[in-house]
Amino acid sequence: MKIKHYLCVFTCVLVINLFSQTLVYQQNTDAKDLETWMSLGLSRWNVPAPKKGIFKYDSLYLLSHTDSLGATICATPILSLWLGKENGQAELKYQNSRGLLLTGGYRNFSCFAMIVENQAIFPAYQKYFVETHGEYYPVGNAYNQQNAMIPGAGRTKAFKSTGFDYAYSQGGMQWDLFQRISIFGGNCALQFGEGIRSLFWSAHNQVALIGAKIRLGRHFQFVFSKGKLQDLIRKPLYAGVESPYYKKGYSMNALTYTHNKIHVGAIYQTVWEGGDSLKERPFSSWYWAPFPGFDMLAKERASLPQVGLMGRYSPNKIITVYGEGFFRGLSNKTLSYQLGVKFQPVLSQSASASLNISYISVGKTFYGDNYSLSFSSNNLPLGSLMGNGTRELLISGKFAYKRLYMNLLMQYYTTKSGQNILFRESYLPENRVIHGVGEVGVFINYITQTVIFTCLDYRIGTTSFPKTLFVSSGIKTALFQNHYAY
Repeated sequence: MKIKHYLCVFTCVLVINLFSQTLVYQQNTDAKDLETWMSLGLSRWNVPAPKKGIFKYDSLYLLSHTDSLGATICATPILSLWLGKENGQAELKYQNSRGLLLTGGYRNFSCFAMIVENQAIFPAYQKYFVETHGEYYPVGNAYNQQNAMIPGAGRTKAFKSTGFDYAYSQGGMQWDLFQRISIFGGNCALQFGEGIRSLFWSAHNQVALIGAKIRLGRHFQFVFSKGKLQDLIRKPLYAGVESPYYKKGYSMNALTYTHNKIHVGAIYQTVWEGGDSLKERPFSSWYWAPFPGFDMLAKERASLPQVGLMGRYSPNKIITVYGEGFFRGLSNKTLSYQLGVKFQPVLSQSASASLNISYISVGKTFYGDNYSLSFSSNNLPLGSLMGNGTRELLISGKFAYKRLYMNLLMQYYTTKSGQNILFRESYLPENRVIHGVGEVGVFINYITQTVIFTCLDYRIGTTSFPKTLFVSSGIKTALFQNHYAY
């Protein structure tokens, strides 16, 4: 892509928009549905009064239109362009991502769609993680692992021998059909809970799903969803142009209770067999039941359920205490929990800050005993990226003053004999890792979270990557969470 094209994309972020409210997509925010702890990333943005100077259009999308009935459609480019240097490595690292985001809405319906095309060369520890979660291809009577899987993005193909070329798309919708019934779905990343990760479902997943929320009185809400998972295992026999992946079904039910400062939810989710590594077959007919418990009638065609509670308590507007506790089946080897606290002090109109601290413990077999009915998609666990048998302390801090900001992510994790759920045991986590990522920058466009930034990534491991120091700078639309905490 020529330099003049980059300048065109950059300029587009700043151009004019002509109406007062925009439907925006920002996955990297703290706003969630208070009753289900679920976020699709969509929200309404009230465009402020016009400003002067270079930042005149800093809260506007490139294109937007509202018709006489109130229906809106918006479009804006998204990008991530950075260059970096890793200690001990002669090769420069970089990412070159360009894409388009569309949002639309009418009355109680809202939706988004995006497509992003990428080329990247990552630091060594990131390269190892994504390659060891790549696709399994049949070769004779064995399987070889090829390409890579980027969390929160997609599978790759080779690029310049050490890099990755990948494209991905997402889309989602939510629709309040009636006062008490709403539906949601798409091929998108959902976020649950207050933590940086959730035990049972985190935002690095891209899964085709559909679900509904039904209000039961003033305090209760029933939520269910169905989806299609896939692990990157190619089948040796196929009739089409490309071999299909290993297919699984996903089912989740939740009953939530909300009253004043207390929010509690009971979760029941299962994975359903859709064939084996050789051929596909339909899911059990019990899969389509909208209520939990029917997996018991499917015999060996459904996993043991993940059953647990998640909750939060907010004594005031500054502090939120949250937690999760889960089993898979009734085995003590599956006991998993998360405890956390979030602080959001009120500073001033020009300044904001937040601090999120959580401890996560994952049971040795919480995400499954093997690949066939594991709680995974695209070779990645549905919850914590670290997988079975891990203990993890996560600290996330954010501070902003006017246009300046500083973000901090600290991670400390240990692993101990967790059960492998990959098709082959290609990924071996390090026994202990200390990891910190700090980023400073300046906002150019608030609505698209476009920033110019400098990032410092420092990681101490125990085996293949004893010490990593990586520095990068660039420009990006920071719509997505950081999925490189591993």
